[in-house]
Amino acid sequence: MRGAAIFKQHCASCHAFDGPKTGKVLPASETGTDPHRAQMWTPDAAQAYNDYSKPYPWRFSHFRSTGGYVSVPLDAVWLRAPYLHNGSVPSLIDLLAPPAERPKVFYRGYDVYDSEKVGFISSGPEAERYGFRFETNKPGNSNAGHEWGTELPAQDKRALIEYLKTL
Repeated sequence: MRGAAIFKQHCASCHAFDGPKTGKVLPASETGTDPHRAQMWTPDAAQAYNDYSKPYPWRFSHFRSTGGYVSVPLDAVWLRAPYLHNGSVPSLIDLLAPPAERPKVFYRGYDVYDSEKVGFISSGPEAERYGFRFETNKPGNSNAGHEWGTELPAQDKRALIEYLKTL
């Protein structure tokens, strides 16, 4: 399968279960993604959340400040849209486009799957009716970064996306 080979060459180091960077924090400066969330998550903020969670053992209690974002495995990635840590990219097709070509405004929250773009329908009357307007020019909403794969030829992008649908 051509898509699997493309994944192995371009994505596996960060997103395969056995990838050397999978599960590791990558600095926002390396990923190029919006740094606001990493910047606001200071050691003091993490401690405040940990203190709040102490009386509730079923809640998360190991918050920490990392300065970046965890590179995760891509199991069921076809169903986890919108993409990037802040949900600023509506589909896998859009994620593989250079940031300047990604949608600047779209609607999040309409839960009808778009099998062609691999994400949820994010434009049109129904998306506008059931979703909320997401603008990437607002602080913390940037869809920049994660440029890996954006330089692939169109046929390789399609093969990669077809493979990602199998994960």
